[in-house]
Amino acid sequence: MHRVLLILLAIVVPVRAQVTLRIPLEPGEPEEIVVVTFNDNRISAADVKRWTLLHENGFYSTPVVGSYPGCKTSYIPKLEGDIQKTQQLVDDLDSSKYPPELSDVVAYLKNTQSLWLWQAEQELEFLKTGQPPDIEYNGIDLGKCQPPITQSRQQACHQVFFQWHNCVTNATQKQLGSYPRQAWKTFLDAYGMREVVESTVN
Repeated sequence: MHRVLLILLAIVVPVRAQVTLRIPLEPGEPEEIVVVTFNDNRISAADVKRWTLLHENGFYSTPVVGSYPGCKTSYIPKLEGDIQKTQQLVDDLDSSKYPPELSDVVAYLKNTQSLWLWQAEQELEFLKTGQPPDIEYNGIDLGKCQPPITQSRQQACHQVFFQWHNCVTNATQKQLGSYPRQAWKTFLDAYGMREVVESTVN
């Protein structure tokens, strides 16, 4: 009788399957890889890969918009493409598509990508028309960042794409805050996930 019971328990109780994935944190040649261990009886590898995009050093933490030195109008199509990609990232960062434990992380990344989107839109408008950037973003007064009037387009370009851009980034930092590491840790614990970040740089 006891032998039959043990056999039945062995059939009914699922085996805990620990799986380890090595996931690049950036596209292309990543400088970091996160090694994630989890139970695939509980969560899927596809979900783990998607959630890892929200990592502090992951895909959504990186701006899509490239560097545009020189104020060349030939940059306009590429900058427009970068803006479209960033808009897609903002749209993708919908907390309803993720576990509730990730709400704070998703909100932070969405706010960050939204700022980068707005900066790129302002820079695109300047590149097209020469119009200076707006002096307010999301209720934040950016008047101190407004570039001075100059006769040189090259100088104005440097002021907008570098000085204004950096000034806005610094001015909005307090409102954006920092990446919610504790919320990320709480999420990992809630789903029984363990992670180790490894550098690929020798």
